[in-house]
Amino acid sequence: MQTPAFSFLTEQIVEQIFSSGELTRDDRQRIQSMLLNESIGENELSLIERVMEGVVKGILDVMN
Repeated sequence: MQTPAFSFLTEQIVEQIFSSGELTRDDRQRIQSMLLNESIGENELSLIERVMEGVVKGILDVMN
């Protein structure tokens, strides 16, 4: 079985998202893939929560 292309979210990727101030379609696909993965860890959930908080607070723009 092949690993999905968007199966990981690292601290470096989250830092890049916040540096650019934009949540891209690829970023959203990566997050969606992770949420559908039954073996997601606490660290990944924490990173996803941080990104979603950035969107809700208006720190990040959601791009098409």
